[in-house]
Amino acid sequence: MPEVYEGKRVAVLSWRAPGDPEAGGSELHAREIFSRWTQRGVDVTMFARRHDGERHDVGADFEIVNVGSEYTVFPRAAFRAIRTRRRFDALVEILNGVPFWSPIWWRGRSVVWLHHLHTEMWAQTLPRPIAAAGRWNETTVVPRVYRSSRVVTLADTGRLALTRAGFANVTAIEPGVSEAFTPACTTTRAVHGGGEKFRLISVGRLAPVKRWLELFAALEPLASQITLDVIGDGPQGSELREWQRRHDAHWLHLLGRVDEDELVRRYQTADLLVSASSAEGWGMTITEAARCGVPAVVTDVLGHRAAVVDGMTGELVPSPDHLTDVIRRLLDDPARRARFASAAQSRAANMTWDAAAERHLRELFGRTL
Repeated sequence: MPEVYEGKRVAVLSWRAPGDPEAGGSELHAREIFSRWTQRGVDVTMFARRHDGERHDVGADFEIVNVGSEYTVFPRAAFRAIRTRRRFDALVEILNGVPFWSPIWWRGRSVVWLHHLHTEMWAQTLPRPIAAAGRWNETTVVPRVYRSSRVVTLADTGRLALTRAGFANVTAIEPGVSEAFTPACTTTRAVHGGGEKFRLISVGRLAPVKRWLELFAALEPLASQITLDVIGDGPQGSELREWQRRHDAHWLHLLGRVDEDELVRRYQTADLLVSASSAEGWGMTITEAARCGVPAVVTDVLGHRAAVVDGMTGELVPSPDHLTDVIRRLLDDPARRARFASAAQSRAANMTWDAAAERHLRELFGRTL
């Protein structure tokens, strides 16, 4: 990255920080980008909520200032940024459903990271009146207030969706994939036959937006052929364990959160990644698995559409109900699976966090300073 960024100071507003017990793909993205900025001499300070519970390994070397709670973080983080604004050369707002309204009070260089609109996620997580108000605000007020802001999203599909929603200045910057995710050696993945089951994997927060129960229902008819590793934790954990118990689902393994080494090993031994999610900004786990040589069968939503080249690196299905037949056909076609795996690994190998971090720096500061 160019030396001209050395010494630049950036304030970041984020609902959650890397290390938060409820951190997900957005926080992973932030960790990877801001850690690389720090390595190049940029001073990054993130204002994010305080949290209770176990702090997960963040792998970040930038400053995190915890202010406010689940909801008070928005005014309090904004106030801290306003109070200390003379310290900073630029601002990054990570807009994750609820805005910090930075266009109203920040005067200077800035950019907004908006991975996707939340649409039906509001109704999945909040009571009806609050969900309706949140969705109306995100789709009506926010595009007006942020219309002239520089907005960065993860893919061209997202850029087009945000432009249609009313945002006028949107750029797409693809995420990277960690080099820790590597293909399995030829002896690692199972050779099927003689009763060996296909190994499926799904990774993500145990939250309603991922439609875990619909995924399990779609895979249950394949129980004699498959096992499914589910990696992640979240508010639906006890509900999913109860489903597993009631359905006597020995084929289903709820593994919780695992470290990166174990995640890589699970990808390397998998035959297929699956997801029934209803909303994604990109589908980070799809490209992690792809870099390990694992193709995907996932629902045809905006973020998945960016991460999967349909018919080349995997398959997109219109709804969770279609997963069963598509997965069955793909498991019965080893040649097609092999083509998908090769294409997925080749595409993901060209996606790097260094390149993504450089593009984000240029978007914030410009090619010349």
